[in-house]
Amino acid sequence: MGRKSYNEGDVFLIPMHDGRFAVCQVICALRDRFKKAFSFGVMSIQRDETVSLEDGEFLVYSYGKRKSNVIFTSPKLLKDGTWRIIGNIPLTPAKKELQVFQCAGGVYNGDEFIRMVPPEEYSQYITMGVAGFELVQNHLLEMSNDK
Repeated sequence: MGRKSYNEGDVFLIPMHDGRFAVCQVICALRDRFKKAFSFGVMSIQRDETVSLEDGEFLVYSYGKRKSNVIFTSPKLLKDGTWRIIGNIPLTPAKKELQVFQCAGGVYNGDEFIRMVPPEEYSQYITMGVAGFELVQNHLLEMSNDK
């Protein structure tokens, strides 16, 4: 089968196009209506694969006019092992707050629907926009250039 399961708090590596590695942490391991996506934050970008599993703040990237530290994408590369899971660090309370997001006017905490919000409130929430793998790479490059 080879289909890997993944959970919130899992730490995994994304190989970057320039040969570096992004050390990432699963924020929402979405299962139900959003099972084609998951969200994660990036803890560091480094030259090699040696990782000390210690908690770190998520790096920030700009997306249009907004800054964010959460990326939504497909779990395909996580499931097939291209993005290797190397451990798990429980999410801090601050990171747990990043599990709340808005999608099509509904506010969710992970898989759980909370309520509908009017469009003028959308900007108060992280918006689920599922990035293709190339866009993920672009976000990673931008994060590493901010340093």
